[in-house]
Amino acid sequence: MKKFLLLGAFALAASATPALAEDPVTDRATLERDVRVLADDDMEGREAGTPGYDRAAAYVASRFADMGLEPGGDDGDWYQRFGLVRHSAARDSRLSIRGADGSDIKATFGEDFVGGGIASASGDSVTAEMVFVGYGLDLPDLGYDDLSGVDLEGKIALWTFAVPEGLDSLETIHIQRSAMQRFAARGAVGAIMLWTPSMDERINWERGRNFIGRVGGVTWMGPDGVAHDDARGMEFSLIASPELSRRLLQGQPLDYEAFSAAQANDLAVVPSFATGMTARVAYENAFEPMLETSNVIAIQPGTDPSVADQYIVVTAHLDHEGANGEGPDPIYNGAMDNATGTAAMLEMARLFAAQPQRRPVMFVALGAEELGLLGSSYHAANPGLEQGYLAANVNVDMPVLTWPFSDIVAFGADRSNLLGEVSSAVNEYDLKLVPDPNPSEAFFFRSDQYSYVQAGIPAVYVELGFGNGGDVAQESFLSTHYHKVSDEADLVDYEQLGRFADVAYLVTRNIANMDAQPAWNAGDFFERAFPRRVPIGK
Repeated sequence: MKKFLLLGAFALAASATPALAEDPVTDRATLERDVRVLADDDMEGREAGTPGYDRAAAYVASRFADMGLEPGGDDGDWYQRFGLVRHSAARDSRLSIRGADGSDIKATFGEDFVGGGIASASGDSVTAEMVFVGYGLDLPDLGYDDLSGVDLEGKIALWTFAVPEGLDSLETIHIQRSAMQRFAARGAVGAIMLWTPSMDERINWERGRNFIGRVGGVTWMGPDGVAHDDARGMEFSLIASPELSRRLLQGQPLDYEAFSAAQANDLAVVPSFATGMTARVAYENAFEPMLETSNVIAIQPGTDPSVADQYIVVTAHLDHEGANGEGPDPIYNGAMDNATGTAAMLEMARLFAAQPQRRPVMFVALGAEELGLLGSSYHAANPGLEQGYLAANVNVDMPVLTWPFSDIVAFGADRSNLLGEVSSAVNEYDLKLVPDPNPSEAFFFRSDQYSYVQAGIPAVYVELGFGNGGDVAQESFLSTHYHKVSDEADLVDYEQLGRFADVAYLVTRNIANMDAQPAWNAGDFFERAFPRRVPIGK
């Protein structure tokens, strides 16, 4: 039924105002030249933080300059520079718990719990009350409202991981990833996840503590000198062993056995409550400077003063895997991933420079995507605008251009009022707009548009569908060339790249000219999950 409704929504959107027939189209020769330059051995695989990446960034900047666009980087130039750090635990965390009756619970790192301080932790220890919040869910429409009316300000959330039925794949993955953000938004200073039998069925504690409980990763340093974390405001995240979980709920309104039974019984709703316990958690983070890199940013002002504050941001990641291969050719040239997307963005920029539209458009060649969407995460948090805000995002990432495609997937378009504009553009080129052919893969959360979505910015990830043999063609590329040294410029069908860039341009042009402000659909899950950082109608 959901699939039927989604197809109906796409069909309804097809009645949106069509694009003008005289729209300019992208230049195929220029597209090919840009791909071949960016995927040349001289760029050394465009790995973030390397001279090869810097050469590719300089090329993109020179192309922007030749178009007459305005620089949108730091201090009036083309580059938005940022540093990446690797963070880890400097030592084992320590945990001590005082019960409501004054008794102490001893806990040993590695045996009873794992985890530690998050990247943006401001201190090295926390003492706070613990509040049980069940599954930590904020899904009142599904009957799960664990956080409603619960005071978490300055407290520690005691919870377990669970995702109810009734969510689509994107909603499910968001719920899986976002517990710490939900707690941080309510002022919690930390969280301790309880390990229940339902968790043990997925991955037993012995294995889970080695993987899920690791502290560390790669992130960016903000302009304020604080390492980025999506749960900024929180100090730590721990995971308790099954035995410690049982002890923490002993004598509580809901003990471990009852909680485990509720979770196993179709995720029965459980109450939230103050535990009367206090925990002291001590931790210490270590940071190792990793590399410096940049995004390359250009701006084309709009023509309508009434929407001059609503920037449409077009993104394509510039970086790739570098020169780390084995054999006679060690260079990962990344022609399809993502020289094609960058070339398409450059052609779109040229067309906007030649014919500005109502809204201003920002073009960003993103760095450090291959390290975890870090360039887009940095830019979404630091757009560098003195006035205005990012109103919508159009992202282009690795269109597999090896066959005459017949349909387009616009990941995320159905979540916002961008759908009609996207559908109009696709119809103009006599293509089909189709739903995600692989929803279980959640591709919408696996490319740079997700960084903008997290900032509350409606986004569209323009990709190719599976029609006309696309399923076979895409699988062939992914299994043979994806993240391999064989991803070379000669693989690309440049006529198909031109067709794709035409559609991506018209999608962006339609959004830049739409009458309504870009916004999530009223009542959509994304409207609640990803509120705008800058309100509509500011």
